Amino acid sequence: MTTLAVIKEKENNVGEIKLENVSFSYNQNADISYVLEDINLSVGDGEFVCVLGSSGCGKSTLITLLEGLNFPSVGKVLINNNEVTGPGKDRCIVFQHYSLFSWMTAKKNISFGVKQVKGSLSNKEIDDVSREYLAKVGLADYESKYPHQLSGGMQQRVAIARALAMDPDILLMDEPFGAIDTKNRMLLQNMLLQLCVNEEKRRTVVFITHDVDEAIYLSDRIVFMQPKRIREEIPVNFGPRRIRSEIFGSDAFLKLRNRLVGFFYEDAADAMDISGAVI
Repeated sequence: MTTLAVIKEKENNVGEIKLENVSFSYNQNADISYVLEDINLSVGDGEFVCVLGSSGCGKSTLITLLEGLNFPSVGKVLINNNEVTGPGKDRCIVFQHYSLFSWMTAKKNISFGVKQVKGSLSNKEIDDVSREYLAKVGLADYESKYPHQLSGGMQQRVAIARALAMDPDILLMDEPFGAIDTKNRMLLQNMLLQLCVNEEKRRTVVFITHDVDEAIYLSDRIVFMQPKRIREEIPVNFGPRRIRSEIFGSDAFLKLRNRLVGFFYEDAADAMDISGAVI
């Protein structure tokens, strides 16, 4: 059995998420203003869900509840039918800013993460897993480089490799490609689909974005949020193995894209005062 097979061996492969009547406020005083209100959402094992919406609608707050960094003011967040009481080894989060340790090489950044969740592995096994995931993200030749020696896209690849090497059932991603140029963003999207959807272990992914094309290309389902609430859940039926040119040139893509862009325009109109200035 290979090192990678050892690290993946589990009794169950589960990654189910449920939010039940969830509301959340940063202000716990009597005068409560909710950032999220009455959220009900289920994400199935192995499903790739994109949460789409305008800035400030509560997308990133939702991710913090799933990770266990914040807790609902009302309602419950459940992972595999267990209420979330804090961060767990079954989940890993990737942020827009790469969150790498500047004093560690690319390999050591990954090894550090693996050691936190797989401390029973030997140092050699941890190094082998780290190198394996660096190779998977196309950085086999950069293991001894420090973050400042890598481009932004490379740093994000290391962050994704670290998250996947930790072998979570659930991958939480908060606009991970928002600071990446267009070319590298497309390459990272393709890489993410390959690693999370097309490998033998399909992971549950909740991916926050405000990019319509990205949401359609990546997801099985799009959850469109308006301020505080989920407006609509929309299935995306392009299958697991996706070819960008075929999807983006299809009538189904254009119809779905126009529908989602329309939601953004409606939200903007709702936020305008009588003079026409967005507030």
